[in-house]
Parts: sequence; C-alpha cells; structure tokens
Amino acid sequence: MNKLRPLLFAALLISLFSCEKEYSTENSGNTDNEFIVGIDCRISKIVYIDTAGTAAGGTGTGLGSIESEINNQDIDTLINVYDSLSATLEFYLKPVYRNDSIYINADEYFIIDANKRILKMHGLLDPTDPLSLQFDVLYAYNATGYLVTKTYYLTITPTIPYLKIDYTYAGAGNLTRMTAVNLPGGDLHMDADLTYYSLTVPKRFIYIFPDEINYAQFTQFFNFGSRNFNAVKDMKVRNYDPGNVVRDSIVSTFSNYRMSNDTYILSVQMGGDDQPSIPALAGKLNFKYHCR
Repeated sequence: MNKLRPLLFAALLISLFSCEKEYSTENSGNTDNEFIVGIDCRISKIVYIDTAGTAAGGTGTGLGSIESEINNQDIDTLINVYDSLSATLEFYLKPVYRNDSIYINADEYFIIDANKRILKMHGLLDPTDPLSLQFDVLYAYNATGYLVTKTYYLTITPTIPYLKIDYTYAGAGNLTRMTAVNLPGGDLHMDADLTYYSLTVPKRFIYIFPDEINYAQFTQFFNFGSRNFNAVKDMKVRNYDPGNVVRDSIVSTFSNYRMSNDTYILSVQMGGDDQPSIPALAGKLNFKYHCR
C-alpha cells in the first residue's frame, strides 16, 4: 500500500496543475516543466490573457505575447510582439551586436559593459524620422548593482541634461519610488510609487522601471542590473502637466502569483490599468524562461 502513495500523489499533482494552465498557442514550442524551471534562467516570453469577466485564474481570451529568442551564449537574437486578436506581428526586431553596442536600427543603439549591462542608449526623439533630434541616456548603478539614475541629454548639447530619472529602493532591494524631473526647471514629468509582497521572493522576475515607455520591448530582455527582491504588489504612476499638476494616473495591482518549486514566477494576475512600461496588457500574465 505504501508503494502506491508516491504514484497517487504525483498523479494528484499533475491533475491539479493541468487545470491551471492557460498558455496561449502563439510563439509555442516551449515545454518548461511546471515544477522545476532550471538553473540560471531568465524570462524569454510573456503571454497575456484577458480574464475580465471570469473568475480569477479562469481561462480567457489570448491577447498576445512578447518573446525573445535567446541563443546558447545567452544573447537575444530576435524580439517580437504578437497580437493574438488580429493574428499579426506588431513588432519584429533582430538586434545587431557590434563590439560593445547593440543596434536596434541604423540610428538607435545601446552600449553595454563587459557583463552586458546597459550603460548608455542613443536614440531619436522621433524614431520614424531619421532627421529627428538625437538624444543619449546615461545609466548609473549603485554598489549593489541597482539602476539608480537615468540622465537624458540632447546629442547637440551633450553637457546639458533635459530629463533626470531617480529610482529609490527600500528593504532588501525593492524599487519603491520613481521620479522623472524636467530640467533645468525642476518640474515633475512623472512619478510612481510601488509596494511588494514581503513573503514572495522570486528569481529573476520582471524589471519594473515605470518611466520606460518608448523602449519597453527591450526592458525585460537586456541587462539593467539587479532586479527587485520581492514580487510587486501594486504600482501607481502619475503624469504631470507644467507646474506639477497631475494630468492622469495609471494604477495596477498584481495578485494570484503562481511560482515553480525553484521560485520562478509562472503566472500573475495584473489587474487595473495597462502599464506602458510593462510590455503586456492587463490580465493574466504567463511567463516562460530560457536557461543556460
């Protein structure tokens, strides 16, 4: 009788977890184990599902996905965004690597250090116009590897910053506050506040930089230093008009985390508003991983 117990227990676990799967079919092919993801893994795909009007965790309509193809050298070779509702690719990019640079097109690129951590970004104010004003972003990290400031300069005035982003961390290493200030006047451009679940400690979960709107497709796949220690609970982002007048606010909550036995997040319910800085729509977010 005792010999049957492990088999019965395994069968029960398989039955329970199979009822929870909601993976979308686009960009399919990943067969990650539900219990053990692996050693030294990072997010390679986020699938987002509309669960509005259904019970929490219930099956809804697939909205889309964002995915990076990662080779055996841990390099992102292709990033694409797929719209499930229209069955079309919204975004498709093959980064080009040249020495310490990652080109996303002929005019825009990232500069990395020896550990592939982002140090600088060069872009266009209007990416659709090659003659647009160019800008540079400098990234600064603290001693424990967390991104603490981003400073924006127009390339034509490389010593005069026009926007500064500050990130404040608390506890074991959680981003709790972000401020984006227009320079030189000092008016707020935007700010954000975040809270976390103190008992949920995931491995290499999503980066959250609430100000990153225009290049959010790259945030989860490139190296921007240390990640938050705990799982995010809620975030509120405010945009401002001149004079520090709040124009609008974007509020999202995160609940129903599902974690593998080796503490990678398999899914989470993102409620409330879409966050432009997170490359996924509100709903249930499913995660897949690439392991070295």
